Amino acid sequence: MTWMPRTSRSVVALTAAALAIIFTAVIPGTALAADPSHDKMMMLPVTASDHLARAKVYDEKAAMWRQEATEHREMATAYKKARPANDPDAATMEKHCMKIVKDADVLAADALETAAYHRLRAKELQAK
Repeated sequence: MTWMPRTSRSVVALTAAALAIIFTAVIPGTALAADPSHDKMMMLPVTASDHLARAKVYDEKAAMWRQEATEHREMATAYKKARPANDPDAATMEKHCMKIVKDADVLAADALETAAYHRLRAKELQAK
């Protein structure tokens, strides 16, 4: 490999990553080909049982995101306890972990809201 300045290597790497994202978005199924559940998830729920199944999936996602938030809260606490108060690395890692906590909490709340919506739709369909 020929030598190239660090900035040029970064530009090449970013360009390659951008192209991968573009091709994944443009060529259907490229990103999701390895996920066999994707076809089932892409089907719109029609029946009450479809909606209940979708609600279960979102409940599971919410549990996963709550677990992620818990793990990162614990990591943030561990960084804070393990390092001196003025350690910039500890502060950086604590901030990083707490951002993940915040994002995971939002995703968990959204998933729970979506699960509730699907249960409501299932109830409406069962009433018909």
